[in-house]
Amino acid sequence: MEVRSVIEIDFSQKLEIKINNQNPVVLTDLTMSLLGISQQYQKFIESETNQNYSASTELFVKEVRSGSIIVELVALTMPIIPLVWSGGSLSEWATQAKAVIDWLLGEMDSPPKDISKQDLKQWKNILEPVAKDHGSQLNFTVSDGGTVINQFFINSQDASAAQNTIQRQLERLEEPDDHIHKNKVMYWYQTKFDTESHTGDKATIEDISRKPLKVIFENNAVKETMLAGDERFAKPWHKLAYVVDVEVQTINGVAKMYTILRYHQEHTFDPLE
Repeated sequence: MEVRSVIEIDFSQKLEIKINNQNPVVLTDLTMSLLGISQQYQKFIESETNQNYSASTELFVKEVRSGSIIVELVALTMPIIPLVWSGGSLSEWATQAKAVIDWLLGEMDSPPKDISKQDLKQWKNILEPVAKDHGSQLNFTVSDGGTVINQFFINSQDASAAQNTIQRQLERLEEPDDHIHKNKVMYWYQTKFDTESHTGDKATIEDISRKPLKVIFENNAVKETMLAGDERFAKPWHKLAYVVDVEVQTINGVAKMYTILRYHQEHTFDPLE
C-alpha cells in the first residue's frame, strides 16, 4: 500500500501582498520580490524555531486577484506555533518585516535581527517593484479568518529611501575589514588622560557607527594634542567635535574599534553652533 504524505495548509491565516501600481510591473521584478518575501519568511522561521522542531518554511500562492497586483500567500500548519506566537507565523514575520523597514528608514537605531548581505539584497528585491514606480504602494496584510490582525504599507518614496540605505549598507560590507576613512567627524564618549593607557577610550563616529567604539591612537602625540583642548573655544575638549582620519577594525562586517591616524586640528568645531 502506497503511503502519501499529506500537506496540511493553514488556510485560515493569509498574507496578502498588494501592489497598487501606477505603471506595468516588470515580471522579473515581481517574481524576485515575491521570492525575497519567501526567503525572508524562511529565514525567520528557521531562526526562531529550535533544532528539536523541524518547521516547514514554504509559502504557497493561494490566489492571484485582478485589479492591482494582489497575491495571497498561505503557510503550512505548524502545531507548535500557537505555543510560541499567538498571532501565528505570518503575523509574527510581518511584525519583524515592519521593524526592518523602520530601521532602513532611520526610525530605529538598529535592526530587529542581525542583517546579512544576503538579507539586504533580498529586501532590495522585495521593494524594487514599488521603488521604481512613482506613486505606487506595497501593502502587507495578514488576516485570520477574514479579520485583519497585522498590516503595514510602504509607498514608493519610502521604498526608494530604504533601497538607498540598503545600498549604503552593502557598500560598507564590501569594504575591507581594515579600512581607512578620512575626514570623519568624531566626538568623545569617554577617555583617560593617561596617554600610556590603552583602555577606557571610546568615541562615536556616526557616519560609521552610532555606537561608541573603543579607540586607540597611531601615536601618543595625536592623543595629547586632542586632550589639550583648543584655545579658540570656551568649551572643554570633550564637548568639541573633531575631524580625524581613522582606520576601522571590523568583525564580521561590524565596526568594533577605531585607530586614530591623524587629527585635523584646524577643523575642530563646536557641534552646537
